[in-house]
Amino acid sequence: MRVPGLGHLFRWRYVRPLLQLPLLIVSVVMILHGLFGPTLAPKNLATTLSWLHFRGVLVLVLLGAGNFFCLACPFMLVRQVARRFFKPRFNWPRALRNKWASVALFVLILFTYELFDLWSSPWWTAWLILAYFITVLMVDGFFKHASFCKFVCPIGQFNFLASTLSPFEVKVREPNVCVSCHTKDCIRGRRESDSDLVTIRGCELALFQPSKVGNMDCTFCLDCIHACPHDNVGILSRTPGEELLTDPLRSGIGYFSRRKDLAALATVFTFGALLNAFGMVSPVYAVESWLGRLMHVSHEAPVLGLIFTFFLILEPVVLLGLAAWCARSWSGDHRSLLPLAVRYSYGLVPIASACGWPTTVFTS
Repeated sequence: MRVPGLGHLFRWRYVRPLLQLPLLIVSVVMILHGLFGPTLAPKNLATTLSWLHFRGVLVLVLLGAGNFFCLACPFMLVRQVARRFFKPRFNWPRALRNKWASVALFVLILFTYELFDLWSSPWWTAWLILAYFITVLMVDGFFKHASFCKFVCPIGQFNFLASTLSPFEVKVREPNVCVSCHTKDCIRGRRESDSDLVTIRGCELALFQPSKVGNMDCTFCLDCIHACPHDNVGILSRTPGEELLTDPLRSGIGYFSRRKDLAALATVFTFGALLNAFGMVSPVYAVESWLGRLMHVSHEAPVLGLIFTFFLILEPVVLLGLAAWCARSWSGDHRSLLPLAVRYSYGLVPIASACGWPTTVFTS
């Protein structure tokens, strides 16, 4: 499916900064309004835009189009400006080249959101946004490529998972063209004829287009589109969710069935949505009060910790373990339960995207 005019727009080298600049301005306004504006949350842009409007628009865009919010990410615009002055020297540590750190940060943000009532605190929300900018500059200031996007950013991981259900994907138009291509500019970057420097970079997330499958880890940065000398990469339509049904070898990712970290991310993505929605309804206060009396504590943190342990660890382990056990029993398969549970976890993503996170928007 082609939309007239959009192809030329996305092939323009400066389309990403053009989209990032308005969001950067909005982010700065949110920070300033959160720190110095009204303390009443409904009257402050930091809280209303972050926890109400942004979440709703984000879910709609991810499911209706794709990961265009990562494309327009204002944090990356600041990073690119900083890299004109400071060049990263290090590679991301091999032991951390997975999603465990981003899963922990995802849970931490959900926990902080509930503990400090971020939806009602413009000041804390502003500092959270500011901390995001600082973290981007720290991580990508020291480490090469897109280390923050691929291994750290919890918002990015949310976008990656939700965009597996979107109807569009950055992919190759004609595979035969890639077979005959000897330069592989989509991953290496391209040198312009009048310069000895690489002026158009390749994919920083190490997704080699000919063997890339789906939207996982793809920020829609368009670097591969700009670098391809054959105009053979584009944002093309596809069947939503098809990448969750198969398990091929994926460039930059490997096999879904062998990625326990991705399975944990999908699990937190799903049960975190249900937990977040539960935290917005009145029965949660009765549950917290009962647990507080049961544990003989007056502070909310240990009570929330127990609730998070139940929703994000115990409940998923029991349900996924039961599903894997039933599947093994019915099929006569003698494999261990863990690989089956890992495969089942990706089937939760449509539930979270269709019911879980949209419910949190309407509840808020």
